[in-house]
Amino acid sequence: MKTTIEKPESWKRILDIEVPEDEIDSAFSEKLGNYKKQVKLPGFRKGKVPPHILKSKYGDAIRAEVIESLIQKSFEQACREHELTPISQGKINKMNTEEGTPLSFSIEMEVDPEIQIKGYEKLKVKVSPKKIKKVDVDEAITNLQERLAEFEDVDRESKKGDFVTIEYERVEVDGEEKPEVTSPQYPIEIGASQIKEFDKGLTGLRAGDTADITVKFPSDYGDPELAGKTGKMSVKVNKVQERKLPEINEEFLKKVGDFADEEALREAIRNDLQQRENERARNEAYNKAIDTLIDKNPFDVPPSRVEHYIDHVYEEAKQYAAQGRPVPSREEIESRYRESAVKALKRYRIIDYIAKKENIKATQEEVDAEIQKIADQYNQPFDQIKQVFRQNGTTNRIRNDIRELKTLTLLVKDIEPDSQ
Repeated sequence: MKTTIEKPESWKRILDIEVPEDEIDSAFSEKLGNYKKQVKLPGFRKGKVPPHILKSKYGDAIRAEVIESLIQKSFEQACREHELTPISQGKINKMNTEEGTPLSFSIEMEVDPEIQIKGYEKLKVKVSPKKIKKVDVDEAITNLQERLAEFEDVDRESKKGDFVTIEYERVEVDGEEKPEVTSPQYPIEIGASQIKEFDKGLTGLRAGDTADITVKFPSDYGDPELAGKTGKMSVKVNKVQERKLPEINEEFLKKVGDFADEEALREAIRNDLQQRENERARNEAYNKAIDTLIDKNPFDVPPSRVEHYIDHVYEEAKQYAAQGRPVPSREEIESRYRESAVKALKRYRIIDYIAKKENIKATQEEVDAEIQKIADQYNQPFDQIKQVFRQNGTTNRIRNDIRELKTLTLLVKDIEPDSQ
């Protein structure tokens, strides 16, 4: 067998392969012998059909099988010789299968280009969390109070900060009636809407009042079917309510975690917020480190890798689409996610390169510790969860996640202990 290789792109390889005629003849004779042992024709006992009759009756089919087998065999051998790992289905071109001549064909494939990531040892990226301040704790406590707030009906005109319960009597979007639009299931806070005309239209109303409200939906509105369009709605107000925040007393402290006093609650909130901020800062530093390495070490991502990534995003979009909402087309998904797909694939390759270079792995103790956390979270036996994870592949995902985190940690300078 003769092979030559072309490298028109960093991610593309073209193998030109030629299989000698005598190798084809040998494979054909072997296949013909196998047929002879199995075939039974009228007038002949099984295994006794003369070769020339077999060749006359099955020769074309046997040769086709031989050619297919030799293509696969020679392709695999050529990949081993040239140390190639295809990541896409090979595309065969310029194939010659004429009898009496060598089998020759050209096969085009994609591979992950070789990369060399430099400078990762000298990155000057620091984890820089913000210090949690009193105002942050105050805001968190207010949020707790709002979650436990009670709502009291009021017999007056609505104003900013009130909560109104409404129902739509009629809705039009760009002049077209939308009878399928459902009324809000929860009270709406006046002043909190993204659409100011809506807030204004709900202000100054009493329970039992109706109002006609016209709004212009922003171009970046969350529902793409409404973004940039004009809506007209007839709204009936069923309730106007004031929100009454609970006092920070013994009852409140028990509800939110059975704290001894307000200071204990504040300390717990401060620690939780600081921990979250530290984690946010770490992720920001990890992303900055990877972005720096991407900029300093340019390399190509094979098109098939990007296509597979987008296929995955598209399938997830279909699977998790909200009921009644249109699923984005694959073209829309590709337009939206192609750039992030390339970046994610580069991130993976960089982390994998550094992990291999530095021999970074997840230990069994680290994997077991993560499984134990999950077992504790769901109050399940460790051994049972571990067995399930082994069977469904979760253990490998945990192992890869730990390896990735250890690699990212290598790239940044973490928070100084006394600054946490």
